Amino acid sequence: MSDPSNSVGVDATWENPQIVSEHIEPQFANAAYLHYADLNEFIKKQAAELQALPSYVLLDYGAGSAPYKKYFSKADYRSADIAPSPRLHYVIRPDSTVPEADASFDVIISTQVAEHVRNPSVYFKECFRLLKPGGRLILTTHGIWEEHGSPYDFQRWTDEGIKRDLTAAGFPPPSLFKLTCGVRAAVLFFTRTLFDCRAPENRFKRICFKAFRFSYSRIFSRLHRLLDNWFPQDRVVRVDVAAYNPVFYVVIAAVAKK
Repeated sequence: MSDPSNSVGVDATWENPQIVSEHIEPQFANAAYLHYADLNEFIKKQAAELQALPSYVLLDYGAGSAPYKKYFSKADYRSADIAPSPRLHYVIRPDSTVPEADASFDVIISTQVAEHVRNPSVYFKECFRLLKPGGRLILTTHGIWEEHGSPYDFQRWTDEGIKRDLTAAGFPPPSLFKLTCGVRAAVLFFTRTLFDCRAPENRFKRICFKAFRFSYSRIFSRLHRLLDNWFPQDRVVRVDVAAYNPVFYVVIAAVAKK
């Protein structure tokens, strides 16, 4: 998803089939599989809960490639991002606001955008303003993740932090979820770090390290399958009602109703 606080164009990536596929059809051999798979599961479930509605108007706020668009088939699907494109409905202003009237949308989705926003309090207040009474915000952002500026990366959230910021924007206390938790999070971080880090300078250590990394590259997709089988309870955890509140997690998610 794109960053409403920068000026990079979105036309080259808008609804890019490769990017969409990576999100909604994640492959075990992808080092980020656990993240994409769990995020996809969460969004699909939220979309399914809207299927009972005959129709609704939805804003994808920081849409980027809009990978989850197909799940909201009954929606009048509107997209907003940071640069002009004939395929976007709105260009997000530099202050992260959208040129649309109050109470225009039944649903707003914001997936992996908030960490890139320069002024998240403005962004959350804009979500509240744009929603109709009774409307729903479906928000996901990172709890723990590597720095990934595009070009900027400003913050991360905890469950209490996202609840604080959404209630400050006017929302009642939201439903809170943590995605890719526990062992799933640990394996994800290990895998991505291993493939990203520099090898040691010493020749012998470098050879050993590269041999280990090569060996791991041959088995980690099988490890992903194993984790899906052994730790399904760590994929999506609703923390505001469950006794289990993981301390290691990749994504913090909230569903807030106006």
